[in-house]
Amino acid sequence: MEITVQDRIRERFGRATNSYDLHAEAQRQICAYLTELLTRCGRNHFSRALEIGCGSGCLTQMLMRRCQVREWVLNDLCEDWRVPLEKRLSSIPFHFRVGDAEKMAFPGPFDLIASASALQWMRDLPRFFHKLASLLSPDGVLLFNTFTPENLREVRMLTGEGLTYPDTGCIREWLSADFRILQEEEQPIVLTFRHPLDVLRHLRYTGVTANAAHVWTRGRQLRFCQEYPARFPAAHGGVTLTYCPLYIVAVKKEVS
Repeated sequence: MEITVQDRIRERFGRATNSYDLHAEAQRQICAYLTELLTRCGRNHFSRALEIGCGSGCLTQMLMRRCQVREWVLNDLCEDWRVPLEKRLSSIPFHFRVGDAEKMAFPGPFDLIASASALQWMRDLPRFFHKLASLLSPDGVLLFNTFTPENLREVRMLTGEGLTYPDTGCIREWLSADFRILQEEEQPIVLTFRHPLDVLRHLRYTGVTANAAHVWTRGRQLRFCQEYPARFPAAHGGVTLTYCPLYIVAVKKEVS
């Protein structure tokens, strides 16, 4: 049976459930900034909220601390997140819906849909934005981040592989049919690692390159470790890895 990209993503994020929170520093920063942007817009009371690609519940937990939400529906492709979610969010009831968000039917309407570092995995993002709009109540909020084409540029330049990220103009255009953008920001996050092997461990432990199909042979890994420090040295030793998140807060347009 053919292994699809979604199967590979499910498998690799499943393997990362025990290591993700320990190594996901950039992802934590992204969740914190999304939460800050939402509260900056003055929106902190919601009846029903849906989170796409909830993972271990980092964004959920931060939003729960800053916002009042009566009912949460959490979605992820990976069933393995159920136990970590139940531990992390033990004091707050939620419904966990496992499956491919592009194909699933969700019990809308919602007045908040949130997603951290997940929408880059969608196969048809313009169509998915339209689906999310159909799930939102009038003036409902869409809070998310994706990444710009410069994301993880060090790894892309050394391996020639990586996700294809649409530029900011495309994201704006795709949203414009159904949404009005309230906030849009780009804030690079530069992590420093002692050695290129630590970069590879970080990527594996967080599932960041979950779609990658290549095999790391000994020769390929050796070349990677030799070239990385020469091309991407950190200022005070070690090497850099650059995340380039694009943050968006948008509201559903009124139907004229």
